[in-house]
Formats: sequence, C-alpha cells, structure tokens
Amino acid sequence: MRNILTILIFLLFLTSPLSVQYTQNGFQFQREAQGKTTCDDDDEDCKEEDEEDEDEDEKEDQDDEDEDGDEDAKKEDDDKNVLENVIISPASPTACKTSVTVVGTVGGSVANKVTPSLAKSANYSKGLVVFGINILATAEVTNEKLLHAANITAELIDNNEDGTPDNTCVTEKLYQLSAYVSMYNLQEGNSVEINSDPLDEIGADKYTSLGAYETLKNYADGESHDASIEEIFHLISQRGYSSIYPMVFEESNTSTSSLAKAMDVARGGEQRCAKEECNWTYNNTSCPIWSDLVDSGDAWYFYADPTADYATMMTEYIYWSVSTNLGMHDSSAGRKKAKTEWCPNTKKLLKAQDPAVFNLINDPKYAIPTVLPNADYSFYKFKTSDINTF
Repeated sequence: MRNILTILIFLLFLTSPLSVQYTQNGFQFQREAQGKTTCDDDDEDCKEEDEEDEDEDEKEDQDDEDEDGDEDAKKEDDDKNVLENVIISPASPTACKTSVTVVGTVGGSVANKVTPSLAKSANYSKGLVVFGINILATAEVTNEKLLHAANITAELIDNNEDGTPDNTCVTEKLYQLSAYVSMYNLQEGNSVEINSDPLDEIGADKYTSLGAYETLKNYADGESHDASIEEIFHLISQRGYSSIYPMVFEESNTSTSSLAKAMDVARGGEQRCAKEECNWTYNNTSCPIWSDLVDSGDAWYFYADPTADYATMMTEYIYWSVSTNLGMHDSSAGRKKAKTEWCPNTKKLLKAQDPAVFNLINDPKYAIPTVLPNADYSFYKFKTSDINTF
C-alpha cells in the first residue's frame, strides 16, 4: 500500500504544478500556478506572489515618489539659490531710501564702520564725511586739498547740486560699504605712511587713493588733469554702479556686462587677463586726425599697464568715457593727456566713435554725472570747521 501511495505522489508531482517538501510531519504541499505561489491560510511567513508583486510595485512607486520629491526639493532649492543670487536693479535712480546728508563727521553714524580711533590707528589725522563717503587725510595734506576733494565728491554724487544724491541707490551702497577716500601728500617721500590694516580688519576695505599733489584745478597748468575727479569717480563706479547695476556696469575679470562688451569693441576685440602681470596687445595704439567718419576696426582705447587686469581696464574705460562726456579733456592739453591711451577726447567724438558706451552713460535711469565738477559745490560751502581731527 505504501508503495502504491508513493507512486501516486510521484505521478502527481510530475503532472501538476506542486512543490513538495518533506518535513518531520510528513509531506508539505504548495500548489503553484502560472508561476504564482499559493500559501496556506495559517502560514503567516508565506506571501503569495501577487502580494509580493504588489508590495514591490508599491515600494517602487514609493521610491519613485521619493526620488521625484527629492528632485523637486533640489529643484526648489536650486531655484531659490538662483533667485537669491539675482540682483534686481532699481527702475529709478532715486528708488532707494538713504539717510546720508551733504556733510557729516567721521564716526558720526553707527552704520559707518570708520571711526576716529580706527582712522587714527591707520595714520590718518583728519577727515570729514560727504554724502556718507569718508574722506580721510594724513597730517601732511593741507585743509585746502581736503576740502577740494570734498567739493568734488559732492559734485559727483549730487551733480545737479540740489542737496540730494542724484542716484540714492549708488550713494546708499557706498555708505553701507563705509567707502572712503584715502588722501596722502606726495607721490613719494611722505613722512607719514598709511596703514589700512585696522580698517581692512573691520570690513572697511573699499577705498580709493588720492594724492594731494595731483588734486588741483583741471589742466590749469596746461598739462595736468584734476586727479580727484578720476580717483573719486573710480570709487563711485567700481563700488557703487558696478554693484547696483551688475548686468550693465559690473567691473570684474569675468564680467559680461554691457560695459564689458562695449569695452571689448573699443579695445579692438576681447582679451582678458586676471594675472598679476598682463601682456596687453592692440591692433592700434595711436589716435588719427579725427573726422565724422570712424574706423570701427581699430582700437580707440589701448591702456596697456601690465599691472592692470581686465577689471581695472573696465574701471579706466568708464572713467575715460564719463570724463570725456563731461568735457574734461576738450582742450589741447586734455587731448595730449588722453591720446596715450584714449582717442575720442570730446563728447562729439565719443558719440561718433563709441555710441554703445555713450548711450549707457547718458541714460537718465542711471543718473551718471554729466556736468564737469569744478571744486565749487554750490548747495553748500565746505568749511575748515567741517573737518574733524583725530
């Protein structure tokens, strides 16, 4: 009988989708159909394949959802980062609020990081504040030269001389940076050496240097321009306009601003360098006899200082453009000074030669100065009593 039963089981195993397992309790049968497993009702550890497939599908769906969620979250973070990095420039030059006044004292504002004690530790002996910009000087600089710089600063910030900044956004930015003009006396041989480290350490590291020897009436001697206009405008453009309008005026070694593109054309083609020493080459280094016809293939801006990087080239380019637009180099002395690195020395020539930059600097929404400063600010008479000593 046992033999017959064994034969029947063997035949059943061959002809039906059953799996047979021998245990101590005898044979355990599991019926399989179309690749699926059927479990006994009381077997908690056994799962039918449909259930396994459903579980796997649910897991895969959950994994997909998690991945999608992670991707969405990452995209949201990326979008947020992009939005955080986008600087929206003001639609109007007076769209920003500012608390700066025409004249103030060094250390007279909590927001201004430059204090009399810090200025003194940097070897400055006196100074004043004009529209939020510190003007600091060593003891060797005369009060007359210091007040000259104050007048120029006021005229560049308030070009229409009505007592308020023409571009409050740029002015407020300079104020927030605690920007300052660093005045020394002679080109070399000064008895006082400026040490900017104390100011750098507290974050007041945005400044321009100005020698008293080069602070003078523009071309009055027939050969020298007023460097205070140049150096103070450098501070305004490099730290103000470049920051507030990066798409238009950003000055950096990687800039793709409108100003950078215009400069590349003015230099006869794009060439960049961010090294300590740069080898600048140009397809033209001389200025022709001007007419209304312009040869746009030749460079008309060919500043070649090897210590100047691409960003510095931009700083000088916008200075030449704006100062020319102001009429600063109209005279024969001005042309002589300009032609070593810049050809269109009058407003008319600038418009003909470089319409791209001409249109940028004359766009009223930027309120860039259009009247040449003469160191005589009409809204307020700067006095020696405005200067505080440290």
